[in-house]
Formats: sequence, structure tokens, C-alpha cells
Amino acid sequence: MWLDKAEKYYLFWRFDEKSITFESHVRARGYVALGLSPKGGMEGSDIAIGWVDSKGESVFQDRYSVAQEMPRLDESQDWHLLFAEEKDGVTVLQYTRKLDTGDCHRDNVITEDTMRVIWAYSDVDPVSPNKIAYHHSLRGVKSLVLLSSAEAQPRPYPDDAILWNFFNPNVTILPQRKFYWCQHFRVPITNGKLHITQYSTILTPRNEPYVHHMGLYACPKVLSRYSLEGHDCSEERTKEGNECLHVMTVWTIGSGPTVFPEHVGIPMGTDDDPLYVMMETHYDNYDLRSDLVDQSGIQMVLTPTLRKYDGGLLRTGELGMTILVPPHAAMFPVIGVCHADCTSEVLRSHPEGVRVFSAVPHAHLMARTMTTRHIRDGVELENIMRDDHYDFNLQEVRMLKEERVVLPGDDIIVECGYNSLDRTNISVGGRASTEEMCQSYLFYYPRLNWSYCESSLNPVHMLTLFPEAMALSKEPGLAWMQPFREANWTDTMREQLTAVSRTGERIIRCGTTVEESPYKVQWQPRLFPLVTKPLQSKTKHCSIQP
Repeated sequence: MWLDKAEKYYLFWRFDEKSITFESHVRARGYVALGLSPKGGMEGSDIAIGWVDSKGESVFQDRYSVAQEMPRLDESQDWHLLFAEEKDGVTVLQYTRKLDTGDCHRDNVITEDTMRVIWAYSDVDPVSPNKIAYHHSLRGVKSLVLLSSAEAQPRPYPDDAILWNFFNPNVTILPQRKFYWCQHFRVPITNGKLHITQYSTILTPRNEPYVHHMGLYACPKVLSRYSLEGHDCSEERTKEGNECLHVMTVWTIGSGPTVFPEHVGIPMGTDDDPLYVMMETHYDNYDLRSDLVDQSGIQMVLTPTLRKYDGGLLRTGELGMTILVPPHAAMFPVIGVCHADCTSEVLRSHPEGVRVFSAVPHAHLMARTMTTRHIRDGVELENIMRDDHYDFNLQEVRMLKEERVVLPGDDIIVECGYNSLDRTNISVGGRASTEEMCQSYLFYYPRLNWSYCESSLNPVHMLTLFPEAMALSKEPGLAWMQPFREANWTDTMREQLTAVSRTGERIIRCGTTVEESPYKVQWQPRLFPLVTKPLQSKTKHCSIQP
């Protein structure tokens, strides 16, 4: 995977249960460095650095950083060099370390979270092992899920493979950093049911650095047809586009294809499947070029040879209607609930439950943590998905190590933590990246008549914090939010809203996108699930002391 837009630093890696091995291929004649950073900067980073000197001998060091200065040599050398070579202007280093070195003070544990990987290189060897020149602009950071269980390469296509291409029609990329293009497509007519086995992204040559992420969304049958004219949706989607909210797949720069397990296929061609889809493409025209034209898109691989199970996609989390994040909060919780009453009703005729095999976390710019919790009879089971270092710029399908069974009566709680320290006013829910969302899409099987299980905080609980908001609640639209916008937020007010967000009553939404919900629990108020036995956090053991 290229770590830089100039395509000079390429990184390979593999891992097992205890360790990870990296291999850096860099167009450089000097040192090569790779680090693990808690926030994407130098401070707190755990860094491996190496080079091949003029005598052909390799030098390799484990260092750590406490500030914007030359990283310090670690007394415990936990990165280990396996191979080093410099040839034809390219330096290759292969090196390894334990996922958890036991050095809690100078090394970062490698987990299934999003990791901020920092990199740097130089075309000049250090004067000595203790005098390493500053890298200047030859550096960067990239968010990666290093321990992703997703397959890195697509499987060979089956002999009877059918390819569906959803490509942008010569879109002119505007010279701006955030440019969104929305394009509707009519799903090809089939002679019967097919199974999707994988999705891949095909990028226009030389446009790879500019295509940031893409999402393919199913459009409900509320309209008999959708306009096939694409449009700039940087600020707002069309009315038709706002109907298409059910994620089918996502791709982010640097991520690979989505490959489904061999026993599961996502059905297309049945009465329950969409006739139209919408692809949303986010471009980052970082150097503001005006000559970029793009035909990138998503390719589905389908087969008429059906697999054992139909797969479905369940949207869980917070609806967004009452997301309200106060300004200047270090970590504010927004919590959505897939309530036990919904799973009980939907799975009444399926006592064996459904099996979740992958998750797609989705929130926006303020999100720092995302957790999909699993509760059964008040006991919290292992998290379905957890990321304590969530990055909006890395949204991809995350295959679970083990499938998770969701039974009738289970609760699924999606919890997002937001940092609003740089905001001066409240932030609300919405699809714009400056607004917020808190959702976890779960791929599961067997597919049922079930595509969302989510909730919204009962607004009555928020209105009690501001009597003037209660008075405005009968006004049309969002007039009731005005007192929240005009408030001078104090720590006490933030704490009160935090308490409401954590324990307040929820309005439940439970149903399917293709018709009116058949479930009685739809739009019903419910108390927040009672967790009598929370999941215990794992204790960190430090075998190496400072």
C-alpha cells in the first residue's frame, strides 16, 4: 500500500496473534522510518528507523518521541530488523515486533483499532546513529486498520461470474478540497436471483490520489424511477438522493475490496432488492487542479450459482434526528439502541438468531471512538466492533474474526464519542460532514425482512434542560433548538446533557427499507437497556518499567 501521494513509500505487512511484520520499499538512499502515533503527530510515537550505510552495513533502531524533536533511543529495543537492502535508489527494510511489547510507556500496543501510521525518509544517510537529520517535507501520516481480518486481495472470479459496473460518467472534478458527486444507476435486469460475492473499486489511472472515498447506497422503491443525471452534492443531495441512505458497500482510499465469506452472498434480482442505486464519490483535489476528469467506480461480482445463505445488511445506531453535541466537550457520548423488543419481534420465528460477520462503522469529523456493544439478558458480551481511534477518513468494511450470533431479546448498543473542543456552537445530526452521525452497519445472515434497528433519544428529555425550548417544541421545524444554539454552555450543562444522552428514553425504529415496517415496536418509546453486568475492561500489564 502506498502511504504517500507521490508513491515513493510502499508498505507491506502481515500479522499473527502475537506479532506483526512490516516491509518498507522506499525510493530513498538515506534512512527510512515508520512509527505508530496515538494522534497522528510525533508526540507519543513509537518509531522504527533504519538505513544501509555507505559500507553496505545496516543500522536499525527502536526510538520513541516525546515532542517535535529527534526521537529518543528506546532502552528496550523491541523492533527487530530481518532484512535490509539499498539498490538502485530504493531502500528495503523488513522488520518485526510484538503486538504488545509490554513497554507501556514507550511503545504503542497494536490493536484492531484504527492506527495512525506515521512515516518519513531521507535521501541522505545520518552522519552517525545518534545524529539523524530532520526529514523536512518527506513525511506523512496514514490511518490504517493494521489487524484487519478483511481479505487484502479479491478471490478469482467464478466461471459464471457476472460483472456489474457502476462508473462515474466523465465527472469534472472541481478545484476544491471537498467535492462530492452523486450518481444514480438503474440496476441491471436479471433473469432470476443472483448473489454478490465481492465488490471492488476501479479507479481512473492517475486519479488515484484524488478519489478519497466512495459509497454505494440502495434506493427504496418509494419512487418508480430515479433520475440518472448525476449532480454535485458537496453541499446537499437532491430530494431523490436523500431517499438513498441504505449502505451497500463503502471504499476508502487505501482500502481493498470487500470479499464476502464463501457461504454467504448478497442477493440481487428479487422483489426485495433495489431497482436503483446511488454512488456517492468524495474527491480531494488537494492541489486544486482544473483538468481532472474521472470515470472511477465500483464493480460488483455476481454469480447465478447461489451460496448457502442470503446475506443482509442491518443499520444500527442513532437515527440522527436528536443528535445534539454541545461545544467544547472533550468526549461527548451519542448512543443509539437496537432494542431487545425489536430483536424479539423480528426474530420470533428464528429462535436460532442471525449471525453477524462484518461491520461498517460510520460517523463524521468529530467522532473519536466507536463501539458496537452486545447485551444479552443484561450481561454485556464481547464487543461486536470497537475502535478507540476512529478516523472519518478511513471507513471500510471490517470482517469479524468470529461470527457473532444475535438472538431474540438481545440489545445492540452503538456508542460514539465526540470531541467538540474546537466548536463554538452545538453540532446536530445530518449527512453533511460538518454534522454528525453514529451508525454501525452489520452484515448478517440469513437475510430477513429487516434492514434497520435503531433509535433516537426522546427529545422530551432534552427539552427539560431548557424550559424555553419546551415552549418552542410546538413550533414547526427545529425552532426548539434555538435555545441550545444561543446558550452559553457550562461544564454543568454539558454534564446534564451527557447524563440524558447516556440514560434517556429512546424512540425505537425497527423495520425494512422496502416497505412500511410490519413490526409493532416501530416508533415506540422504550427505556434504555439495563446492563447489569458490563464488560470488564482488559487490564494492561507492563512488563517493562520506565
